[in-house]
Amino acid sequence: MYYGIPTTDSCPFCHSIRIIKHGKTSTNNPRFRCRYCKKTWVQSKLLKPAPNFGDLTEAYLSGLSYRDLRSIYHSSPTRINQKIREYLMGCVQWEDYLDACSPKHESRLIHLVGKKFKCSSGDNKEHLMFIAMAIDALSSVVLGFEIGKRDSKDVWTALLDRINCRGFVCPTFMSYGSKKIEDSLKIVFPYSSTYINFTRTCYDNQLKKDLYYSIDNRKLILEAINAYQTNQTAKLENYLIIFKEKRMKDIVLNSKDHFFKRLNERIMMKNTTRFEGLLAAFQARFEKFHMIKYDPEPIINGWIAWWMLIPLPIGFSRLSLYLQNPHETHFKDFHCGNPPKRLDLPLDSPEMKTFIIELAVRSLHIPIK
Repeated sequence: MYYGIPTTDSCPFCHSIRIIKHGKTSTNNPRFRCRYCKKTWVQSKLLKPAPNFGDLTEAYLSGLSYRDLRSIYHSSPTRINQKIREYLMGCVQWEDYLDACSPKHESRLIHLVGKKFKCSSGDNKEHLMFIAMAIDALSSVVLGFEIGKRDSKDVWTALLDRINCRGFVCPTFMSYGSKKIEDSLKIVFPYSSTYINFTRTCYDNQLKKDLYYSIDNRKLILEAINAYQTNQTAKLENYLIIFKEKRMKDIVLNSKDHFFKRLNERIMMKNTTRFEGLLAAFQARFEKFHMIKYDPEPIINGWIAWWMLIPLPIGFSRLSLYLQNPHETHFKDFHCGNPPKRLDLPLDSPEMKTFIIELAVRSLHIPIK
């Protein structure tokens, strides 16, 4: 015979009706127990929606602190740390995700940049580590990264060797002139050209002169939309293939004001629109990271993916620009390994026009022709 006092219809775990009162919590909420499966629960907690740890993780990667996140997930900082790390450790690797989105990789120019960041390291009293990144010049997408205890030839060689094994085709690399990078490139990409950032500065100055003082700026537009034909000489078959179509060229040619406005914006904000903006954001965010202390890889992997997938002010992500087609990109899809959804936008739509002009402007802004 059942002598318990039921307060719900059934057990939330096994759905048995053999439930009884089982005392109270420290906050005076009644606790219940199932006589069949022996599990206990608090009814008030069952009524609360489960927190979305994907949203919690994105909020943390965007810059919120543990204190800020307690308003979203009512728990201790240690518990929040644990849940976010568990979520990030369940994510796919960014390089694997990028390969799944784009089986063939072609880049006109890859920037090789590095940054020190704070993290516990057994043989480093300053508690510093180093990240080496390969970044596509057109889209600012991180093509790969390698974490090491310090800036070394081994770190750069490991990164470049993995990029080479993934089938990347790139005729040119640009760095800040580090001998470690130069030596690694000679080993892994001996037939590629290498430049230092000073080359880009000279090109930027020339681009400013052409924009502000040239009588006929139409040649800048033609140079941008003819990028596909130019890249054929570098054996880049699919790079900027979008400009192979006459309709795409006509959109840029008929949008002269829009083109020069966007070009001027990128010239004025070059340190935020190119890889410098990524490095500045990395430094600003990782100076405040606390749970990166012991194992930085899951945190960095998640942050890079989040940065590549969030929409830019133009409405599309960096990954969309890298894929040369508008896509709907979400961090949750990355966590699950789901590919981004391609958007079939009409050519005459403002969104598609903005996307095409952005690609044209970025192609013109690459300092290697």
